[in-house]
Amino acid sequence: MIVRIGSSLGSFKQIEFHSGLNVLLSDTHPGATERQTRNSAGKTSLIEIVHFLLGADCKKESQFRCPALIKHSFRGEFAIEDEKIVVERTGSKPSRVYLRNEYGEKWHLPIKTERESGRSYISNQNWKAFLGHVFFALPEDIGGSIYGESFTPSFRSMFSYFVRRQRSGAFISPERQAERQQRWDWQENLSYLFGLDWRIPYEFQQIRNRERTLEELRKAAKQGAFGEFIGTVAELRPQVAVAEKKARDRRLQLSVFRVHESYDELSSKAANAKSKMQALARGKITIRETIEHLEKALEREIAPNAKELERVYEIAQVELPGVTLRRLDEVRMFYESVVENRRLHLSREIESLREQMERYTDESRELDKQRQQILEVLESHGALDDFVALQRELSDMEALASALGERFRAAEMLEGEKTQLEIDRSNLHRRLQQDFQERRSILDEVILVVSELISNLYDDRVGRFEIEATDRGPEFRISIEGDRGGGISNMEVFCLDMALTMLCARKQSGPGFLIHDSHLFDGVDERQIARALETGQKETKRCGFQYIVTMNSDIFDRLPLAETIDRSKAVLATRLSDRTDTGGLFGLRFE
Repeated sequence: MIVRIGSSLGSFKQIEFHSGLNVLLSDTHPGATERQTRNSAGKTSLIEIVHFLLGADCKKESQFRCPALIKHSFRGEFAIEDEKIVVERTGSKPSRVYLRNEYGEKWHLPIKTERESGRSYISNQNWKAFLGHVFFALPEDIGGSIYGESFTPSFRSMFSYFVRRQRSGAFISPERQAERQQRWDWQENLSYLFGLDWRIPYEFQQIRNRERTLEELRKAAKQGAFGEFIGTVAELRPQVAVAEKKARDRRLQLSVFRVHESYDELSSKAANAKSKMQALARGKITIRETIEHLEKALEREIAPNAKELERVYEIAQVELPGVTLRRLDEVRMFYESVVENRRLHLSREIESLREQMERYTDESRELDKQRQQILEVLESHGALDDFVALQRELSDMEALASALGERFRAAEMLEGEKTQLEIDRSNLHRRLQQDFQERRSILDEVILVVSELISNLYDDRVGRFEIEATDRGPEFRISIEGDRGGGISNMEVFCLDMALTMLCARKQSGPGFLIHDSHLFDGVDERQIARALETGQKETKRCGFQYIVTMNSDIFDRLPLAETIDRSKAVLATRLSDRTDTGGLFGLRFE
């Protein structure tokens, strides 16, 4: 049970709880909207604090990390296994749950010491594991067990049936404690809480995972992720047979085609000859350009004009007096010899290049002749073009046959997996039916408890709790005769929660308390609200658990409660109000 809830926030209103029925009242200002009262009164915030202290995630958008609260811690004192344990948690360090060191020694908890403060704490992950063990008999260490895998029962999911959160859409349907709770989650956790074989819905989820993968493969195939559409086995079987026969026929035709024994070698020689001829042709172009360049240079190589040389000589005598110059004839002869030597050198270079071009021409002619002879040999033993064409066709046919074969095998796999899934689902359905037969006494107990709760709420309506073994897993349905409005639907939620709490109390499991936010009673007739509180008080005495309800005072005051309920004892001493900024649970307003 919960003993008290407090905080380091000075304005926070500490709440003391007692056994049995606990009613936390809030005085609501007339005309106040839901937005105005959300943080000012704090009825729903109490639910969030309990979740926060018992392992809930604390994301960035959490109210415990808002500027007004992040520096403050929240405390809770709980009675666990006849031991009162005080825990504390803060939004600034949400991964740590502070508790005294002796608790670690008693329950062998992995307690650590905070270096800066010296306080002892446990990680929130280990805290949840501990609570799962003491509340619901989950393994102390889920690592290495099936509970450590995905899609298995968890403490947080089961606990949320005992403290539903309106912000999560917990009052939409009885079997789901959150609007977005997945089928596997409520099937497995309710099966576990009721004492049924939860591994069967776990295996149903594995089938759903395989079906989802199969559907994704089919979609990928249709969208072209695997090339062409895979198709069905019936469609592809004849296509594969025809494609493979065509490839075999073409392969046989090529095997008897006459080809010279040295076909590959001759083909290689012909290709090499062609490459060499192309290289020689490029070389001849380079030589031809070089010869043209040298011939132009040869044309420019002429001896200097005699008159210009005499004029230069006269200028040299005038401008360089005292310098002995060679005779004009000697100078003329020197220049003529230089020019002659240069022309002779260029002529020899040109002649050498022309000889090289002739050699290139002869070599190219010889290569062309050899290539023609090779091609004639090849063509004399079967048409080369026909042979190459046949090889190309065979390659295309084999590629098509291979692709069709892959699609055929993929289609067989998909259809085989679909068939296997149907078989597995059918076998699992049969196992679920057998499990229900073997656990009939458990089912009867659950059904009778819910039926009794419904009869306590209504004199003029009939209701029932149906637990059905379907091919999608177990189905849990509470139905109360009459209008399907919000009031009756909410009472169905009340019946399931109360039944779970009663059954767990009988087995000495569960958290030992049930909390209902005032939102559960929205749209519910006041007579049914009164009977719900009366039923809750009666069952707390009979089964030994704690029932906590938050409610607006104006509604509570109008309830036609039976004399069995002492209002003064049921109502908690702490009273909330949205009339002033300081009247709420936190003693301040914040967004």
